[in-house]
Amino acid sequence: MRRYGLNHYDANFCLKPPFLLSLAMLYLSRGILLLLLSSVGSLAALSSDTVMLLRGSIKLGTVIPSILGASLLYALGRRVPSASKAVRWIWSNGQVLLAAAALADVTVQLLNSPLLYGDAYDQTAWPLVAAMLDLYFLVYVFASRRVRDVFADFPAPDGP
Repeated sequence: MRRYGLNHYDANFCLKPPFLLSLAMLYLSRGILLLLLSSVGSLAALSSDTVMLLRGSIKLGTVIPSILGASLLYALGRRVPSASKAVRWIWSNGQVLLAAAALADVTVQLLNSPLLYGDAYDQTAWPLVAAMLDLYFLVYVFASRRVRDVFADFPAPDGP
């Protein structure tokens, strides 16, 4: 593992994820996060229009790939010495899980693309932009040495 400055490590002396990796995990788990946000928003002080907007932006196709991204966010939050074997497995396989989430999401986005239906002049370019982001994060996850180092680092288990 490469050497990094002390400010790159957390309280458990593990390498912190870089900003772009955190952004990739958030982006690739957006389906689950929007679902949670709309559920909490209906209980909180958000207007019904806002809750309906959030729910309208959730598609079943984006929820499925986002389960992988959300599992990495969960593992990041549970990255402590007392973590379970499941959390350790999720984190150690984080690079593959994030790549699988990006590939699944790019597939969903391309299937939702207006170009697929022969509507090349449609103003809804979001599926293509989302697919480009997915591809960018896919390349980043495999090309970055720091990402490999982050997923290889986990606190030692407590006790003997």
